[in-house]
Amino acid sequence: MTVLVEDVAETGRKREAPKAKVYVMVQVAEGFSAEVASILRRKPGVVAADVVEGEASVIMVVEAQHRLGLAHLTIQALTAVEKATVGLRLMPTEGY
Repeated sequence: MTVLVEDVAETGRKREAPKAKVYVMVQVAEGFSAEVASILRRKPGVVAADVVEGEASVIMVVEAQHRLGLAHLTIQALTAVEKATVGLRLMPTEGY
């Protein structure tokens, strides 16, 4: 579902509302980075999942229309790789 807002300051036309977003640094067991990134990319809401060079980590970006949906999608994605995960760091963007 796309939420539209009035862009009065610019053109008076409707535009897509900004999305809630979180960056997640997922530390994974040695040798599982590529597999974890591949699994995460297939999860709803995940717009990127890339292996960090030189580390056993994956950076994941999740987007949703609102914070509650963002939390749900993030948990759903992380649950899919929890057996290979040894730690994580959540970095949410400022709320809308």
